Amino acid sequence: MLDKRLLVCADLIRKGAKVCDVGTDHAYLPCHLILAHITEDVTAADVNPKPLESAKRTIAEAGLSGKIKTVLSDGLQKIDPDTQDIVIAGMGGELIAKILFSCLWCRDPQKRLILQPMTNIPYLRTALYREGFEILLERPVSERGHFYTVLLCRWRGEKKEVSRLFSLIGKIPECGTPEGEQHLWYQIGRLRKIAAGLKAAKDPEKRQEAEQIEALAQEIENKLKSRKTETGEKK
Repeated sequence: MLDKRLLVCADLIRKGAKVCDVGTDHAYLPCHLILAHITEDVTAADVNPKPLESAKRTIAEAGLSGKIKTVLSDGLQKIDPDTQDIVIAGMGGELIAKILFSCLWCRDPQKRLILQPMTNIPYLRTALYREGFEILLERPVSERGHFYTVLLCRWRGEKKEVSRLFSLIGKIPECGTPEGEQHLWYQIGRLRKIAAGLKAAKDPEKRQEAEQIEALAQEIENKLKSRKTETGEKK
């Protein structure tokens, strides 16, 4: 029932936690959490009535009516503050940030935030740290020719700025998986393509930007090589 992105989200949810799936759409994730015995307390929430009706149909077809709560809610506005694990998946990074930062009860280090942005991932990483959240780990996913990443986060209370490099790759270098390596090589290629385009411009500022972007690509490549060396030494 779940695609790889949502399977990774499910894997990061703590067993027995009180869970909310924000923007649930068809409620595939909530159904999986119950059927896989990950939790018995899950809420499927959406801002629009039509997707929530689809969610209710999915839940009924899975024989889980009465076991999954459905809530019409703009983000987390009508969600029980006792919720422990919050999933916000399949949205743009800016919308995820808006939903999260408007919820005061999320600012609790005991809560876990499982975020899967479809776009504007560098923005989300930067915004999280600026607001006092931190990324505990990232799980990159490759599906149908696209790269995604799932972020496991929590409130830390310390606001800080992150580097441009961190905004681009976050904690993906630490995951140590083949998909993580593929994701990083994809980023390297993308950055070098951008740099090549800027180098062709006559504008000195664009040329300078090209050098900075090329330097970022090289930093990512160095991290990959360093990781391989460390792994080889451990073996």
